[in-house]
Amino acid sequence: MNVTEYLFQEYRSLTTSYVDISKRLRDMLPTFSNIHESSEAPGLKATKRLLLDLDKTEDEVQEALQKIRNIKHTLVGLL
Repeated sequence: MNVTEYLFQEYRSLTTSYVDISKRLRDMLPTFSNIHESSEAPGLKATKRLLLDLDKTEDEVQEALQKIRNIKHTLVGLL
């Protein structure tokens, strides 16, 4: 695989990750809205679910950041 193919594939993978992260955040919005509108703290089940979703999102963001670093490193190598 040449450099241009690698850059394109890594960029495409990055955009896919971005879409997945955005979807996960949108899916959490109703829960956070309910928390905001309620005068009570969220229940145990909702809290655990949000923590799991946030952990998954954090992992996906870290993977996306690594893809950005890989792209930048490759581009710097071309200089």
